[in-house]
Order: sequence, then structure tokens, then C-alpha cells
Amino acid sequence: MSTVDSSDLILVNKLPKPEEIFKLKNDYIEGEPLKFVWMVEEHLTETLWWPSKNNEENLILFVIPGNPGVIDYYFEFLNTIHNELGKKIDIVGVSMLGHSHGPHNPHLKNLYSLQDQIDHKIQCVDKLRSQFTSQEDKKQPKFIICGHSIGAYVGSQVLKARPNHGIENIYALFPTLQHIVKTPNGMMLNFLFNERARSLAASFVGNLRYFVPQTLFKFLVALLTRQKESMIDITLSALLHGHVVENSLYLAGLEMETVCELDEELYREHLDKFIFYFSEGDGWAPLEHYEDMKRRFPEGRVLLCESNTPHAFVLNHGEVMGKKVAGWMLTLIELTLNRV
Repeated sequence: MSTVDSSDLILVNKLPKPEEIFKLKNDYIEGEPLKFVWMVEEHLTETLWWPSKNNEENLILFVIPGNPGVIDYYFEFLNTIHNELGKKIDIVGVSMLGHSHGPHNPHLKNLYSLQDQIDHKIQCVDKLRSQFTSQEDKKQPKFIICGHSIGAYVGSQVLKARPNHGIENIYALFPTLQHIVKTPNGMMLNFLFNERARSLAASFVGNLRYFVPQTLFKFLVALLTRQKESMIDITLSALLHGHVVENSLYLAGLEMETVCELDEELYREHLDKFIFYFSEGDGWAPLEHYEDMKRRFPEGRVLLCESNTPHAFVLNHGEVMGKKVAGWMLTLIELTLNRV
């Protein structure tokens, strides 16, 4: 699996027009993503963008990652979607604020709350809507929001704040939408999310990076995580830095406090827009949550994965899930064409 190169990030105020792409990156290959630091309001935003070849539907897939919110982990998943759809839609994915190391994250003392992350994603959609509105006929873009884990909750809050912004669907993948602290993983790991524990974890990671030789550090990460090479590289370069670890744990603690009772009214009001996708062995969005959603919304698209794909699907099942999501999108596109 190829990955994007973080060594030559480009700061942009808005995503470039197709004819400007080659000016910004001479080695750009059609069908691969461009990696930018995109200025969204006052936030430097790590962004992956798969430009469309010919987006006649003016459809944007906007992707919100789970925690830790490193968009690079989603490369294989999103690249598969883009290829399956013939490169005919725009895909834009952004990292969570403070969740990856790099020039886009200069304020190393900032801790971003769950509400900060929600507000930022609303701002992203606002900016994309403005940029992708046709100058000729003022045709506004349509959005599909794909949120993974807590990203599904964030996506639902974007819809709540912007119900009239052309959001056609929300794909809630392995969604954490209620009582996260009561889930198997929530109960097991909640002790890590208090201020003292997360500070100790951040210091430990920082010291490891400083004192342990890089080759040994990589070996230890590979041994402990059992990730494939491309994912280990992302974990080392983007995630395993003290300030990033602290932000990730800080957000997790707020998720435990905030995401409690299901916002049934919101999901019932917009039920036709949602696909909820669960997996039986998921420790963060367990089978009980699937069964509860089926009971509450028997007419909704509440799906259970037949192959028990893990919660962290991006690590080893990106292609499989990419084909699944592309299939949903093709159905939506066909329905849209039939309505015209």
C-alpha cells in the first residue's frame, strides 16, 4: 500500500482548482490524494483530498476519523472508494485538531475539546460548501459525511447544526453514539483519561521518543501493536508524540462524559439520511448498541457486519470497507440521477 508523503505539505486557504493542482505538486499522479495544511477559520487543518476527474453531481464525501483522529490511517479505505467510483467524486478527509504531529500542529499546549472538534468540522463543511458552489449556475454541492467511531457522533452534530446544507447521507461506521463509558472498552480503559494518567502517558511517550533509538522504538511499536509497516510508519510519525497522545486521551475522556443518552430525536428526525454500521465483536460500539438501535428504529438502515470486521478497520480492512461504502454511494448516486 502506498502512502502520502508528509514531508512537503502545502499551506492553502482553499482547495485548489483542478488546473492549479500541477502547479502545486509537480509529481501529482491522477487518482492519488493531495495532502494539504488547509486553513479553516483560524485552524491549520491536516487534509487529504482526492480530486474528482469530473464531478457532475457536485458530490463531496467528507470524512471524519475516529480517535485518534489521524486521517493518514484512512488512506487505503478512501483510496479504494475513489477508485471504485471511477474517481468521479471529491473526497476530503481531515484530522482531528491536535491529533497528529506536524507543521499544522504548532500549539503544543493546546487541548481540544469534543465541542472544539465539532465546531471545526462544521466550519470545514461551511468552507467546502462555499468553495464548491458553482460560479456559473450557483449549484451547491451535496455532501455525504462518513464518520468513524466518535467521528460518527461528530458527523451527527454537523447535521444537527447544518440541516439545510445539502447533507444527503451520513455513514456512521462502528459508531459511538451512546454511553461510551459503559461499553467494554470504556469500562476497561476509562482510568487512562483523567488528567494525571494522560499526563503520565504523554511524558512516557515523549521520553521513549527522546531516549530510545529510533530503530528500537519502531521495533517496540511493531511488537506491541502488530500493525503492518505502513501503519507503523504513521503511528511513529504522526501519533506517538507526547502532545498528540495527551490530546487523544483528553478527547477520549470528554467522550466518556458527553456521549451518554442517545439523541433519539435527532436520529428519528433524519433517519432516512443515516446508515448505522455495527460489528458484533466491537468493544466500543457493542452488539447491545446495534440491538438497541434496531429496536428504536426498526425502519432505519441499522446494519450488522457479517464478517465481524474490527472497530479499527482502517488498520487491516480498509479495502473491504472501502468497497462496502462505495456500494452505498453508488446506490445514492443512482437514486439521485433517477430523481433528475
